[in-house]
Amino acid sequence: MNNFQNNLLSKIKRTCLNIGIVGIGYVGIKLVLAYSKGKNTVYCFDNDKNKIKLLRKKKSPYSYILDKEIRKKSKYFNLQNKLDNIKKCDVIIFCLPTPLKNQKPDLYDLKKGWKKIRYLLRAGQLVILESTVYPGCTEEIFANDLKKKFHLEKNFFLSYSPERENPGDKKYGFKNTPKVISGFGKSSLKITENFYKIIVDKVIISPSIVIAETSKLLENIYRSVNIALINELKIACDNLKIDINKVIDVASTKPFGFEKFTPGPGTGGHCIPIDPLYFSWLSKKKGYDVKLIELSAKINQYRTNWIISKIKKILFKLKLKEERILILGLSYKKNIEDTRESASVKIFQKLKSEGYKVDFCDPFFKRYKFKINKKNIIIKSINYSNYFIKKYGLMVIATDHDYFDYKKILNSKKLIIDLRGKFKKYNNDNIISI
Repeated sequence: MNNFQNNLLSKIKRTCLNIGIVGIGYVGIKLVLAYSKGKNTVYCFDNDKNKIKLLRKKKSPYSYILDKEIRKKSKYFNLQNKLDNIKKCDVIIFCLPTPLKNQKPDLYDLKKGWKKIRYLLRAGQLVILESTVYPGCTEEIFANDLKKKFHLEKNFFLSYSPERENPGDKKYGFKNTPKVISGFGKSSLKITENFYKIIVDKVIISPSIVIAETSKLLENIYRSVNIALINELKIACDNLKIDINKVIDVASTKPFGFEKFTPGPGTGGHCIPIDPLYFSWLSKKKGYDVKLIELSAKINQYRTNWIISKIKKILFKLKLKEERILILGLSYKKNIEDTRESASVKIFQKLKSEGYKVDFCDPFFKRYKFKINKKNIIIKSINYSNYFIKKYGLMVIATDHDYFDYKKILNSKKLIIDLRGKFKKYNNDNIISI
């Protein structure tokens, strides 16, 4: 065990680390809060100056994190947002976005962030990547560069630990979610294991970095395929006049070999629409076309388009095309303000672009920038009140925020298109589940 490794392990044991979080998004902010303990100092780096400003005011940048949590931990934060502070950090964690562009991995932000700090690195540091990437990416981008300047495992350490954050989840957080870790070698692995044991109950050691990278993709491929299956069955059962929700209820009584998935308006966020395609892109590049992964992505996209078509047919059949439509919720999932790849947003944009009189109501957005007929248009959210539903002939439950009073919505007797199964137990004539 060398002096650099001993030094890091000693600081971890005493909880007196300088920790740099590069990217204060939905993953980064949770790491900031989790490591704000003992004698640690957490350096926050982000291009979004508004996030840093809010943190300086001891306010939360996210709805699902209370201001009091920020106030409680703020004494641990270093919010200078100066890259030179990278030199002071013992551990640097990358949590930068890795989207798709033209159906290919877009690592622009990750590579740009790495390029900015790599010349500031010093001996004795540990770099951890938490962003979702394709197998082999950590070594391709980070290790190859580090080898030019350092002796990996001797005077510098490198690890990959895929994030498992689920924004808005009140049951599972950092502490009670098993943390997968991997290292470039045994020294990196040991340091990383002890480092994450500061904030989690259980650490899962991956045999290699590439196994850890692929495991993250498998978690989301699994979900994407099963969501696609249930979304397609929803469409098929609708055609057969079979209630898919009742089918799911009966099937889910099986105590083994079955996990319950429910239909929705399509997928959203980063994990389901994007991450699986990282794997299929690499596999195709290496000569094998993973058909099921790409098919599941197409089915989930088709589900959203099918819903839009179905809404239009309902309006035409009931002669309600001139009625005002209210979309309830824009986020890709309930109780958060995240609209990445949101099916709800796509439904709103499509109806609006085709001339329908459509508004939206979402407690997480006072206004929202939509792309309508290739133009960016800012539209205000309808204020939620006891009277707001009176002027609408049709309401679409696109995102089932707990904020909405579903009893009042049900009692309004207005036509309701339920995309989230909120009223699956009712047989009211005014409720249409699609």
